[in-house]
Amino acid sequence: MIHMSDLPEDLIEEILSRVPAASLKRFRTTCKRWNALLKDQGFTEKHFRKAPKQSQVLFGFLGRLKICSLSVNGCPSIEVIDEIRLTDPVYIYKQFVISEVFHCDGLLLCTNEKKTGLVVCNPCTRQARWIKPSNRHKMSDTYTLGSYQDIKSNNITSYKILRCDTYEDKARFEIYEFGCNSWRILDVTNDYKTRYSDGVSWRGKTNWVSWDKKERAMVIVSFDYTQERFGVRMRLPYFRFGISTISLSVVGEEKLSVLLLPSDTMRREIWVTNKIDEWNKVFTMDKRKRDWLVNGVSLLFDDEKKVFLCCERLFIPDLPGFERVLGEEDEKLKESGRVYVVGEDKEVKQVNGEAIDVFYDYVPSLVQILKLSQKRKRGD
Repeated sequence: MIHMSDLPEDLIEEILSRVPAASLKRFRTTCKRWNALLKDQGFTEKHFRKAPKQSQVLFGFLGRLKICSLSVNGCPSIEVIDEIRLTDPVYIYKQFVISEVFHCDGLLLCTNEKKTGLVVCNPCTRQARWIKPSNRHKMSDTYTLGSYQDIKSNNITSYKILRCDTYEDKARFEIYEFGCNSWRILDVTNDYKTRYSDGVSWRGKTNWVSWDKKERAMVIVSFDYTQERFGVRMRLPYFRFGISTISLSVVGEEKLSVLLLPSDTMRREIWVTNKIDEWNKVFTMDKRKRDWLVNGVSLLFDDEKKVFLCCERLFIPDLPGFERVLGEEDEKLKESGRVYVVGEDKEVKQVNGEAIDVFYDYVPSLVQILKLSQKRKRGD
């Protein structure tokens, strides 16, 4: 009987490069040789290209972040796989309270409410790197994370952080490079009206739904971390005045999806890009009760199971007599979001489980976080 340890090194590497990251992480404590391989830069890049992408969901509530799996069979439910716990480096006995999260290639960029704390972590490898915010940081800042090919290090994949500082309908930008451990001002402009807090990472770039003033149309604007420039990626499927909510998300790290809620119709629409980045409408459903109260929507679409998961945050005015139009369910939504799944049969099913006010798509990976004193070379 042939054991795994009897196989040639290159064959073992080829086999492991095709195993999902979440399944591989348990080998880190069972075999020193495999543990060293899973930390190798050349292997982790190969694994990122070849291994199947297994999507999970990050659920956030009151500053806590949990990795969960979602069961859609029968009564939909949430199962907690792990909870992300970060110790505040300033107050070492306190847990870091996460306010915003940005996901890219299995890495999570987390900030606190005052933007005084900034950390990039990989929940799968348990790595974390704390980053000192820019000297110009403000509570209104938004931060995004993206990848680029570092030509100075044999074209390995590296990462940068983009800081967006908005003021009077304008924006200033700074970039942070992990290898340099410093912030620098970018001399760039974005000519499109953009809500920077609603970005998603797709193919290494950060993408936002933006307003093109000249064309009077909604477009997808992206930031290229190699060229460090903004540019239009594509238009939305259509645009007309009266679309009350637009939510952008990524499908399995390969496609973009968008949720449109036209206020002049009684439907919701989900559109997904194909292999040549053209929009296809994959879902239409009637609007739900209280849709006029929706203040924000998070959307995840499972292309394989043909279901979408939606988390809605409601704006409930504190006005005299307004409570008479609310039900018991709406009162609960003052504290957490309304989460439900919808399948091809258009049946809306409430999700049972954790209290939630936001969620994010998450795909585990073995991507390494460059340490301060580390200069990576392929194969090191």
